[in-house]
Amino acid sequence: MSSVIVFLDFFGIAVFAMSGALTAGHKQLDIFGVLVVALIACLGGGTLRDVILGAHPVIWVANPAYLYVGISAAMVVFVLARFVSLPLRTLEVCDAIGLAFFTLAGLQKAQSLGHSADIALLMGLMTGVAGGILRDVLCNEIPLIFQREIYATAAIAGGALFLVLQGLGVAGSVALFLAMATILVLRLTGVFFGLSLPRFLLSKP
Repeated sequence: MSSVIVFLDFFGIAVFAMSGALTAGHKQLDIFGVLVVALIACLGGGTLRDVILGAHPVIWVANPAYLYVGISAAMVVFVLARFVSLPLRTLEVCDAIGLAFFTLAGLQKAQSLGHSADIALLMGLMTGVAGGILRDVLCNEIPLIFQREIYATAAIAGGALFLVLQGLGVAGSVALFLAMATILVLRLTGVFFGLSLPRFLLSKP
């Protein structure tokens, strides 16, 4: 499964870097700002995870290829946006894909270090959402995780499903596919059909 974890990391980094670049682009930042936001989006969650788990050096220090993948993906978006209109919905789809891949990558990283299922689920959630939170805060946006759309709930549902299937002895690749598909379906349903959690509304005196 180690090769699967590496693939999930690289793919998730590329997609989240694209989402970061798109967010920065909609704020009309320069190329340096685009790269900073993209790298924070794609590496922030994994960095926090590794620091908390004591996995030193953190993933992109141990393997600079992760850094280069993030930079390359951001540059592709930066150049492509000059020739093709990239709607905001593209950002949301990229973010959904990154959420699915990073959640499972983070979960499996925690498992590979010998942590329990509940800690692994929490680390998967952190890996999936922390980079996006930092990205949105830097771009002066309310983070998606705090808005009405299904976001963290999708990551938790997918991660929990993976753990349940794993406990039932389902093949690892099958469990991964079903868990990621669950996250994607829930998140994209929120994006395209407005599925959301109830908001906290204070009644007026």
